[in-house]
Amino acid sequence: MMNRKLVTTLGSLALFCSPLAYGQDYALDAPERAHIRQTLEVGWTAPHATGGLLEIRTAQETPSRANYAYTHRNPQSILAPEAPGEYLIVYVYEREVRASRPLTVFMPEATLEVLAQVDAGAHFEVAWTGPDSRQDNLVIAERNGPPIRGSSYAYVGNTRGGPANLRAPMDDGDYDVVYVSGSTVLARAPIAVGSISATLSHALQVHAGGELRVTWEGPRNSQDHVTFAARDGDPERGASYAYVGNFEDNVVALRAPEKPGALDVVYISGNRVIGRSPVEIVTAWIDLDAPDEVTALEEFFAAWQGHGNRGDWIGVVDSQSTSLAYSYIRLDEPETRLVAPPGEGNFQLVYVTRDGREMARRPIRVLPAAVPPGTLFVEQQRTALGPDDAVGVIFDASGSMLQRMDGVRRVAIARQTLAELVGETIPSGTGFALRVFGHREAGSCRTDLEIPLAPLDPAAAGKTLHAINAMNLARTPLGRSIELAAADLADVKGRRLLIVLTDGEETCDGDAATAIEGLRARGWDITISIVGFAIDDAALQAEFSAWADLGGGAYFSAADRSSLHEALMQALVASFSIINATGQTVAEGRPGEMIPLPAGDYEIQWGNGRRTPAVVAPGGSARIILEL
Repeated sequence: MMNRKLVTTLGSLALFCSPLAYGQDYALDAPERAHIRQTLEVGWTAPHATGGLLEIRTAQETPSRANYAYTHRNPQSILAPEAPGEYLIVYVYEREVRASRPLTVFMPEATLEVLAQVDAGAHFEVAWTGPDSRQDNLVIAERNGPPIRGSSYAYVGNTRGGPANLRAPMDDGDYDVVYVSGSTVLARAPIAVGSISATLSHALQVHAGGELRVTWEGPRNSQDHVTFAARDGDPERGASYAYVGNFEDNVVALRAPEKPGALDVVYISGNRVIGRSPVEIVTAWIDLDAPDEVTALEEFFAAWQGHGNRGDWIGVVDSQSTSLAYSYIRLDEPETRLVAPPGEGNFQLVYVTRDGREMARRPIRVLPAAVPPGTLFVEQQRTALGPDDAVGVIFDASGSMLQRMDGVRRVAIARQTLAELVGETIPSGTGFALRVFGHREAGSCRTDLEIPLAPLDPAAAGKTLHAINAMNLARTPLGRSIELAAADLADVKGRRLLIVLTDGEETCDGDAATAIEGLRARGWDITISIVGFAIDDAALQAEFSAWADLGGGAYFSAADRSSLHEALMQALVASFSIINATGQTVAEGRPGEMIPLPAGDYEIQWGNGRRTPAVVAPGGSARIILEL
């Protein structure tokens, strides 16, 4: 027993002290010193090209493995242990140690420079020095305590040379900023976080669905916004909101809910209410007046009075409340022009709010036309995009896009189809921007501009698209993404085509309709279309269709790969207007639609002011091809 123990001990000493004790065919080339968690490049020599294993072992009588790496390449990367001390790097083949090198692991130095005090929720810069090991990060910690789970952090590898940017906690108090390598804190700097609040000023009452202008004073932190909340309660899901950072002055506009009642206007920073003010939503009213009888396909005017709002519309509906003709109101005009439906009969003229609430109704009779109407069918062979025009795409890569369709994930089908669009359909050099959400953080409402506005490079855009993948549990910020398109497409000189590709509803309390109205209110020549992918919810399709109407575009439903390709192609085709002989716009449409019209001479206005003549004969059908 005593001799056996002596032999084991001597064998261990040989292992620690004789790197070449295993034969000249095996050797290691490695540093003798490294700081904790440093990535080491270890060269190795062996009579075989595969099957080896590098291990870092503790230098003890009974060594234990601290880290390992298979010899896939030469030199091979391996991470130094996190605990300082004496180690061995060994080469193992067929479970036997063939070569070894000693390694001393030491604790590196790091420094931090931060502000002494910041406001709660504010972003601030951190200057740092440190070892820059893999996954090293800067994070908020309790004063003289451990890092706080869920607090702001920044990987130092993403900000080499610094400074890094962190966000202060929402709770005021004393904290530390720490440099962390693995689970080891290498440096610590104190920071005090001060409390914040906000004040709100606005009218005490607003009619249902009306605009409420709110003056605010607050910290203006990133993502701070003003919205509605239950009286003394939580923010209302789906209520109108406005990010304060999007406005130079301290005034925002909210759209009141359509249900009367007592609410609060709240200022939210870091998902917390830091300001609150009461408001009363009062009942709205509308009076509607129009001719009792109109002629089929002839235009007529409907007058309205009362509390009208952007997005409200007046239309002719049948007994099943199916809309046969409609037109959106303009707040600066007391009358709205409509074109009577083609069929005769007794119908109803209705006033409907943006959210689908009927406010007024009156009967109207449609008489047959004296001359039989005709139809106009308009085609366009390829996309009409000029050198000053641009296409913006908002791509939903949220968690629901991980669902499979015929064995393939939706996101894979969508990115492939979009790649074909930029590679084969949109002309190279056309202005192009791509915004994506759902692909960066799980459980997040983050939205990122992945391709800033620039002349389209099909190869580069395709590469970016193929790298996008959906992330499980990621949410759907449709409203915020559309709102940010204002900045994405700000520098476009010509027409703007914005396409929103999504497979689900808004899940980040956004207000896409208000965002679309905001884009259209800028006076741009912009068309916003929605492409719904694998959506079988009729109510959601109707909502998307209403959004597209607000955007001057169209809603396209895609159930599979081929219909998605067709929907995106159609979304790229600009709408056109039909102008009669007296210069009035009598209809709007998109290529591929059959449009009923009274017999007569017309012009089709499309592209950048181009006009193409068309003649509709009584009872006939005219077919026009828009040629570039």
